[in-house]
Amino acid sequence: MSVNPMTPTTADPGKDLLSRHWHYHFLGLGGVGMSALAEVLHRAGLRISGSDVRHSPVLAHLQELGIPVFLGHEPQHLADADAVVYSSAIPKGHPIWETVRRRGLMTLHRAELLGALTRHRRTIAVTGTHGKTTTTAALSLALVEAGWDPTVLVGGQVPQLDGQNNRAGAGEWLVLEADESDGSFVNFSPQALLITNVEDDHLDHHGTREKLLGTFADFVARLPANGLLVYCRDDTQATALARDFAGRKVSYGRDAAADVRVTGVTPRPTGMQFTLNAGGSQLAVQSRLHGAHNALNLAGVYALATGLGLPAAPLQHTLTQFRGVDRRQQVVGLLGEMAVIDDYAHHPTEIRATLAAIQAAYPGSPVTAVFQPHLYSRTARLAREFAAALHPAARVFVTDVYAAREEPLPDVSGQLITDALADHPRAHYVADWRELIPLLRVLPAEGVLVIMGAGDITGLGPALLADALGLAGADGERGP
Repeated sequence: MSVNPMTPTTADPGKDLLSRHWHYHFLGLGGVGMSALAEVLHRAGLRISGSDVRHSPVLAHLQELGIPVFLGHEPQHLADADAVVYSSAIPKGHPIWETVRRRGLMTLHRAELLGALTRHRRTIAVTGTHGKTTTTAALSLALVEAGWDPTVLVGGQVPQLDGQNNRAGAGEWLVLEADESDGSFVNFSPQALLITNVEDDHLDHHGTREKLLGTFADFVARLPANGLLVYCRDDTQATALARDFAGRKVSYGRDAAADVRVTGVTPRPTGMQFTLNAGGSQLAVQSRLHGAHNALNLAGVYALATGLGLPAAPLQHTLTQFRGVDRRQQVVGLLGEMAVIDDYAHHPTEIRATLAAIQAAYPGSPVTAVFQPHLYSRTARLAREFAAALHPAARVFVTDVYAAREEPLPDVSGQLITDALADHPRAHYVADWRELIPLLRVLPAEGVLVIMGAGDITGLGPALLADALGLAGADGERGP
């Protein structure tokens, strides 16, 4: 069955926030979540424009689609807007809000508008502290290959979605990555929900573990009585959240009691193999991904997809062919014989999983880890945990903190992490990642260089490779 994206299915039409008669202006259009939503709504026929502080390939792509894009958040860009869409990345003190207030424009958080979209489509939401982007992407491809023609919004560029972070389908299903960082996912109305895991992260917003767990519980409560909850049995908090849900539940994990159990995870040169055990049957998976954590992510995809009625055989093909998401253990090039890998890991758990996966994929090879901390509050709270997670690397370089939405905190920098690595023979603090280029160039050209972080550290790999070729680097100068 196909559903017109602008025809409400469950929402009161009088309260619907999606209208072909309105002009929506997105503040911070280049953000991964904002750009995905803007493109999906543009393709659905809504009038969209947007602005951001700097140009990017994402904005160039949206311009090519016909979406007006402006640099800078200036009053004139709101000339005929009916609604201003924003994310938590736009600070409350920005001058543009005075114009918005003076003109009396409707303001919508991205999650409010996305929540309206979830009431137009049958929605599958994937949430959790770690693994949700990879899980969402693989699940989306499973539904595409099954012919369900879903609409997709995911928090990263997916090679098998034409390198984009979204897909506008004509089918009745919407698959979305539900970000827990600011609690705004409680605006969504899913029919199915997958929880990968829950850790004490984003306490800069939630304040305490209890409030964080309460927000997750509120999200689970959004499921209807006939909804489907899929959760990782290995995770204590996810299991506790599932315990209070009275509807249909499917668990996955390495735990012996999981409905979909992962066994036999074995590294291979081109990925890994593992077995999924469910309902007395076994499914052998030869994955292109690395790491036991990704075996769990793919098990979650299998659990949810089969829970919705997809047969196992096509799913096996999807899990085998899935190539992952950009910035998730992504090999960006070779520096001599050294593989250069870019990864989004920005939490100790993610760093441990990434390093373990890389060491399994490149056995015996020395690993050089470069890490850019993300958020001052997270760095201050978890400095020792970051140090412990980085410790297995042969060499460690830590940069200064990528502030994102925060103001600096006194005496908080990447130095806190290297101080906690005092017993590591090759751990160094280098404030600006651009200063690392000449240092990394003189390392032995062997092993693996993994660059981790959620900020602009992603520019280091391309800049380093360009410098090695004598091309213009990130600072515009030429290498030797």
